[in-house]
Amino acid sequence: MWRAVGKRRQTMMVWTGAVSTAAFVGYEYDRRFHASAVRRTLRTFRDVLMICADYKLNFREESGAERLNEIHGRAARRLLRCCQENGGLFIKFGQSIAVQSALLPPAFREELSVLYDNAPSVPVEQIEPVVARTFGGNARLDELFVDFSPTAVASASVAQVHTARLRSDPTQRVAVKVQKPEIQLQIAWDLFALRTCARAIERVFEIPIMWSVGEIERRLREELDFEREGNNSELAARDLASMGDGWLRRSIYIPRVFWQATGKEVLTTEWVDGTSLVHPKELLAEGWSSVDIMQRMVSLFAFQIFVTGNVHGDPHPGNILIRQNPGNTVWREPQLVVLDHGLYVRESREFRRQYTEFWRAAMLGDRRSMTRVARGWGMADADMFSTMVSLKPPKIGRGKRRRNDQKQENEDEKEEGALSKEAAYDRQMELKGRAVAALRDSNGLPQELVFVTRNMNIVRANNQSLGIPVDRVRILGHYAALGLRAMLADEAASSSRRYSRAHGVCPSRDSLASRLGAVLASQWSYLAFRLALAAVGVAMAANRLWCRVLALATGKPHTALELDSVLDDAMRRAIEKKLGYQIDTSLFIA
Repeated sequence: MWRAVGKRRQTMMVWTGAVSTAAFVGYEYDRRFHASAVRRTLRTFRDVLMICADYKLNFREESGAERLNEIHGRAARRLLRCCQENGGLFIKFGQSIAVQSALLPPAFREELSVLYDNAPSVPVEQIEPVVARTFGGNARLDELFVDFSPTAVASASVAQVHTARLRSDPTQRVAVKVQKPEIQLQIAWDLFALRTCARAIERVFEIPIMWSVGEIERRLREELDFEREGNNSELAARDLASMGDGWLRRSIYIPRVFWQATGKEVLTTEWVDGTSLVHPKELLAEGWSSVDIMQRMVSLFAFQIFVTGNVHGDPHPGNILIRQNPGNTVWREPQLVVLDHGLYVRESREFRRQYTEFWRAAMLGDRRSMTRVARGWGMADADMFSTMVSLKPPKIGRGKRRRNDQKQENEDEKEEGALSKEAAYDRQMELKGRAVAALRDSNGLPQELVFVTRNMNIVRANNQSLGIPVDRVRILGHYAALGLRAMLADEAASSSRRYSRAHGVCPSRDSLASRLGAVLASQWSYLAFRLALAAVGVAMAANRLWCRVLALATGKPHTALELDSVLDDAMRRAIEKKLGYQIDTSLFIA
């Protein structure tokens, strides 16, 4: 008997030792050769499973608001911890979730916002292997650069930036963006974890998110290809040189790429000194006008959206520098330096035509055309979509507006009071229904529209953060008119196409006279667009003048209407009327 017990104990010890040894070997192998990718994936599965279980077990109708908020808080903190511990692409995943905070409980916005802070950098010794595999052989940093900074001047989730000088030209100061060494080892596992978790969430909570995973994967892989980023940068510079007017070419600068020191994981560009738009107080202290800055910023991205079709996908303030135009030594003239061209969207000609047509119809009040375009994009409620982005000039009439506003505010207060009496559970489920509906509508949208809207919302937020110094909508309309005129003229002048009022440009073999008529018709369409823009400008200018007159007459300040604010307010009320409940206005800032 004792012998049998001893044998079983010995067998158990052998198995325990074998399992422990295998676990240790697997851990070390994963750490050394896969940058802990397997461990990160297992950690992700564990945390997502615990979040799902927490919601399934504890999210009950009988729970009060405090209890439900505690569940959201636990989920957000666990998700944040998972992203921070995993690092790398998981920081980007977390940032993507934070961007959609208007569709999520407030706890997710509050917790995940810290992911926008600078990520920790790695020592120079650890990026040497990245340089070697990028340029082949035994390539070293000191063979390509001199005065390479020992510490990174900036660090993000997947890369960090150092300053240096080119070995081939020591007078040229450069910015060297190097991908972090573990990213390429982790990307396949990270995307596998993303797909698996998205599929699980979709099945467990019936939230349609799998449609977006493929596009997210493609965009992430594009961002990790620094040669592609260099090509995007040069394409944007060529577009400016060939299609931009003199003022725009003078106002925007895109740093030069040095291809002899650039590869898949290393990007070397010209170093440019300037002040980031992240620090608006410093810009004002330096004497720069917020009007000049935003006029250039809005014009650049409107030019990309409506004229060139090659659109920067991430124009946040950290990617914009302001400096004195080096070509002007007579007076102070700001020049915007645009950085980080990794995420670009290429608009199809069909989409760009539809988008400019939508803007033309909006300015002319042509709701039929707006609805036709919206339905073509797969919007389930085309009328709501048209109302959301309608740019019809507001009626200027301060007294009437004040009475209507007061009436609307009273109605809003009543709605808010009624809303506060609803059960906490019903409100939370309504929030889920809102997110699901938004995601389902997004499923049929052109991918270009998703990224163009992101670009426009970030620019809108930048304009609002500086106090709305420029009429953003007027500038967008100006470039939309230019883009539409160019496309219509090009299509109408083609030997195999003609212009039809009912159907636009159609295939044909008409005579030269017919094509000339089509060109004139396209010019008339452009002129009508510009007249509508001018009418909006006159109305807003008259309102500003009237407010100044009232301020002088009464001695009390009167705030003039700003089209951005009017549109946001109209958008909010239109959506609330359709949905029947109040929404978070940060939805418009994305």
